[in-house]
Amino acid sequence: MFGRSEKKKNAELIVPIWLRDMQKAREIVNRTTDPDAFFTEYDSLKELAEKLTVASKYVKMKGTKPAEVLRMARDQEEAATRDFILRCFQKAMLNAEKVKTEKGKRGQFEKFQSSLEPYFFQMSDENARLVQDLHDEALKKIGG
Repeated sequence: MFGRSEKKKNAELIVPIWLRDMQKAREIVNRTTDPDAFFTEYDSLKELAEKLTVASKYVKMKGTKPAEVLRMARDQEEAATRDFILRCFQKAMLNAEKVKTEKGKRGQFEKFQSSLEPYFFQMSDENARLVQDLHDEALKKIGG
């Protein structure tokens, strides 16, 4: 539908926006403890890298090539998810330290597990097991 010059013009307009959005997604993925934010932004990161890979045919980009970013995002997804789970668990531990009762402490770890369970289908079996193991170990330590 569009000629090459029109595609180049459109790519030149949209690429800076996609690059900015990809940077924001990466920052959220690396910092959040909100499962919805993590998995939504990780998907967004991969989607934007795919779009930028196509756009790179029309626009030169500095830094890591979009195809390489996409490959890395796919290759590192399990490790990034593991890091995210550990951040969530650390937050649960900090919150558990703030409450005084065993019930309150258990509640923090139940919340940790229940917030991640809906995303098990997006995780490797190993990461889903990690969530369960961290939860179970924490409950053992507080007498749950």
